[in-house]
Amino acid sequence: MAWTTIPDSDVDPESPITTSLMQALRDNPIAIAGALSGAPDVIQVDAVLDKIRFKTVQIGDWDMDATGTLAVNHGLTGANIRSVFVAIRNDAATNTYPIDVDQNLDGNVAGGFLWTATQVSMGRIGAGFFDGTDFDATTYNRGWITIVYAVP
Repeated sequence: MAWTTIPDSDVDPESPITTSLMQALRDNPIAIAGALSGAPDVIQVDAVLDKIRFKTVQIGDWDMDATGTLAVNHGLTGANIRSVFVAIRNDAATNTYPIDVDQNLDGNVAGGFLWTATQVSMGRIGAGFFDGTDFDATTYNRGWITIVYAVP
């Protein structure tokens, strides 16, 4: 079985339904799925996505006004991590902010993070956006760490 190009003249409204047309309509999807000679290329996104996972970890208690840094265990194999996003929430739980963005639009980022084999370490800039009473509650989940990782 191979890919069969179906000419426009075979599918115009006045053309008869032929055995060769029906065979091509039956066989072409199989040729595409099997990447047979002449068939159009198809990117197998599902094969890639099957190997990518997301994990969200709560940051937990962090008085950002009093403590400039915090490390949270992620429980993954560090070499498999592809990307990390840290979202910080204010004490009123009305707003959530990326930790590494210029919150005041003054050219200065508010904080940053990095990950190691076992932890995500976060920090805020002293006298910056997160260093204040809007971010000093305790016994409160400060936000979330979302990790994109590969499954070997």
